[in-house]
Amino acid sequence: MGEELKAVLERREQMAPDTYRVGLATTDITPPVGIKLSGFAARTEPSTGIYRPLEATAVAIDDGGTPFLLLCADWLGFYDRAPMMRARLREAIGLAEERFVLCGSHTHCGPCIREKDELRFGPLDRDYLERAITVMVECATQAWESRAEARLRFGAGACSFAASRRKPDGKGGVEWKPTLDAPHDHEVPVLAVETPAGELRGLIFSYACHPTSRAGLLIGPDYPGFARDYLARRFPGVTTAFIQGCGADQKPYAIDPRTGGFRPLEVEEVRALGDQLGTAVARVPEQGEMRTVDGPIALTQRLLELRTEPMDLELVQRSLSDGRDYVREWARHLLDREEAGDPVLPLVPFEIETIRFGRSLAMVALAGEITAEHGLRLKRELRPRFENVLVAGYTNGIVGYVPVRRQIPEGGYEVWFAQQYHKRTGPFVAETEDQIHAAVHEALCEV
Repeated sequence: MGEELKAVLERREQMAPDTYRVGLATTDITPPVGIKLSGFAARTEPSTGIYRPLEATAVAIDDGGTPFLLLCADWLGFYDRAPMMRARLREAIGLAEERFVLCGSHTHCGPCIREKDELRFGPLDRDYLERAITVMVECATQAWESRAEARLRFGAGACSFAASRRKPDGKGGVEWKPTLDAPHDHEVPVLAVETPAGELRGLIFSYACHPTSRAGLLIGPDYPGFARDYLARRFPGVTTAFIQGCGADQKPYAIDPRTGGFRPLEVEEVRALGDQLGTAVARVPEQGEMRTVDGPIALTQRLLELRTEPMDLELVQRSLSDGRDYVREWARHLLDREEAGDPVLPLVPFEIETIRFGRSLAMVALAGEITAEHGLRLKRELRPRFENVLVAGYTNGIVGYVPVRRQIPEGGYEVWFAQQYHKRTGPFVAETEDQIHAAVHEALCEV
């Protein structure tokens, strides 16, 4: 047995199997008014105000052998900032980069931070970006250095406002309209952090639904921020963090009676959604329906290459005269790359992380906008082996939408239009779902 492994086992033996060292910290990451907002391509005007500040929360969990840190931020996601963010965290804290799991809430009323945002929205506010990264590193360091003995418990509630935005059109396709007749996930996973005496210190909760209940030009975190506010009132002094689930094809259920489509909500309506989710979270510890999390932590990182359909040259050439700007830009980009002898490859790198606490809890972090059926399937298949399962989307270097096999023939935004926005050769191939799920199962079996 190697000396490093011996040291890990010795540290773990000094701790009870249901005891961990946990640190929590929160910081403000609100950008200045006037910054451009990310998430809606058609919204190019600068922001005009703030309806609620943005925050980031760090959660460090250490079993004496395999520590890791969650960083949950009110951003669209970390995207191409993930490598730099992880490198800065490694320099500050000293853990390997894969030990940092970056979670974006996916609010569409947060700042533009991706390099590609400059193409549509103009120059990034790099001063803000540097300040935000710096304070998030400081927040993570505070969480890491404040680790204290704690116990973890896991449970789940339910919240019903998420609805699929892929309404069947009766012709084999879908419309962008709210429906509960397509798959959705109303489960609310909750991980509670308690002192050894049973005092509540933290609540990490998840929900699978786009935080896009409003658009507009006001900076804000959408329903996840208001859910945290509700919990702060209900549990004073308790730190809360939100993890976005597999909500890529889900949106708050609010119908425009004129069109049958979605309608944007006013701030007070968004607050009501947050209160609804916060109530669902609060009921879990209050009703005592939680299981103890125990066992050693094991973390894996897998890097896959997802495949897209090859370029359809005839379709691309026709698309040069399409009436939509983004379609013409997609076609021009693919043809320019072909002519330059550097064709776009039908491959997309994709990161999967798994974290397991013995047999009591399996956490899966997927680096994409993951549709609800992925999460439903993973929970269904993993629960015979693990008491509890939490599946997160929108983590680390997000690659865009990843639908399940069933959705691909239906087409629609998540299957095809978003791929054009990302300048890819075609939709993901039908085998993508099984490729991802096989990798998750293999990762959780190997540790």
